[in-house]
Amino acid sequence: MSAVNSARTGRGRAYAGRSCAERRETRRAALIAAGVEVFGRDGFRGATVKAICREAGLTERYFYESFANSEALFAAVYKSLIAAVEAEMIAAIEAAPAEAEATARAGLRVYFRHMADPRIARIVLIEIFGISAEIDRTYRAVTLNFARLTEDLTARLFDVAAITAGADSRLLSMGLVGSTIHIAMYWHLNGYRESFETVVESALRLYLAMAGNAPAG
Repeated sequence: MSAVNSARTGRGRAYAGRSCAERRETRRAALIAAGVEVFGRDGFRGATVKAICREAGLTERYFYESFANSEALFAAVYKSLIAAVEAEMIAAIEAAPAEAEATARAGLRVYFRHMADPRIARIVLIEIFGISAEIDRTYRAVTLNFARLTEDLTARLFDVAAITAGADSRLLSMGLVGSTIHIAMYWHLNGYRESFETVVESALRLYLAMAGNAPAG
């Protein structure tokens, strides 16, 4: 097969033992990593394709190979950051003792550890708003998924019938998620003045209050 025909099929030639698709995926990952740096430093509106490509060590040609525009990259960056948070939270929850306080604390420690990175916090807590209707839909979908995770955790650990008497479990979960996000937002905007442990324990009180449990110690 000629080089032209190979390119037309989308397979391309192998180079240094790596296929065209593998090299493209490596470039895409580099652009996402660069997006974390540039969006986290300059914000969505302050970032340029040129700055992102410079950070990634790639030309603009390779940017448009993977992304239609800066908004498409921002969506990919946001989704990748949230996926990492959720995966680590689930792993931490599964590894924690099957007890309400320990499990909730394990998940919150992961969440706030990620939000302690000002780049990540700026992207997922501040810059995510007001970009476009599509990005707004992405944010809402992520928040609903986070609420489902919280609802599942609540159902596994707490007496849901007692907690939700006269209330709706999904709404309660959304309230917990909202409070956690706003604590993280305040912490970030306040310059991380409060200690990590103080922030985690403060958020934890809300979960324990809903469960009707007093904090240990």
